[in-house]
Amino acid sequence: MTEELGQLDLELKGLFVAAKMEELIELLNTQPESVIKDISDYNWNTVRNYYDTERFDLLFQHLKFVAFTCFIVEYAHQIGIIGEEAFGIMMMIYNDIYELKRQQSQS
Repeated sequence: MTEELGQLDLELKGLFVAAKMEELIELLNTQPESVIKDISDYNWNTVRNYYDTERFDLLFQHLKFVAFTCFIVEYAHQIGIIGEEAFGIMMMIYNDIYELKRQQSQS
């Protein structure tokens, strides 16, 4: 990820954490699809890597990041960057992470 994309990614994360959804969506709407794809791919690959290596402890420690990446993936799907099949797989993994966290919290 380039420095410019990294800065945009940080800004998007900040808006998400601050629950400034209207501003977040406005900023996303001004970005080219290629930028949205790069940011969603980068964040998704981070989550998937930790999921695939069963580093659930890290995913649980950074659940806001996981939620942000899920939001970005959903946005990318809504504007047609991510197809139905890939989106379905992604959502199964996100749902599994949340379910594992829920189970951990009940223990």
